[in-house]
Amino acid sequence: MINSVTERLFFALYPNEMIFSHLSQLSQVITDTQGIMGKIIPPVNWHITLAFLGDINKATKQCLQQVATTVKSDRFDLSLDQLGYWPKTQILWLGASQTPELLTQLVTQLTIALQSCGYHPEKRPFHAHITLIRKANRIKDLPSITPITWSVRDFCLVRSTLTTGGAHYEIITRWALT
Repeated sequence: MINSVTERLFFALYPNEMIFSHLSQLSQVITDTQGIMGKIIPPVNWHITLAFLGDINKATKQCLQQVATTVKSDRFDLSLDQLGYWPKTQILWLGASQTPELLTQLVTQLTIALQSCGYHPEKRPFHAHITLIRKANRIKDLPSITPITWSVRDFCLVRSTLTTGGAHYEIITRWALT
């Protein structure tokens, strides 16, 4: 929950309307034909997290926004071609079997820049994925899918507000890729 002192923030890639449409169709097919049940993530919350920041005060937020302007990357295409399931966290996700070099460079640049604002990166390696279902029932065999090609044109700073109905995400700022 946002209070007057901090905001829960993260940097992410957010799909455009065409990608949302493809993701919605895929999500519907998965839940209808595969018998996968759980907490379906609302389409407005679909994203790929680049850096989770946590609860951030106003001064740090300003620093984060300022250093984000120094991050430069060319636009790139991302192929979302793989469904996966993490049994420990019970998450069904859609991701990329191959991470484009430009995405790796974007994450690396952003991570390095954010550290000047006190950001401490996660230890686990970056894995480009969109969470589709939380608390998913155990999944043994996932279907193969038709890849979705996403032309990534920007990255965002996002506010996460936790409510009784779940998380609500709001894009604060976008930075265009060249």
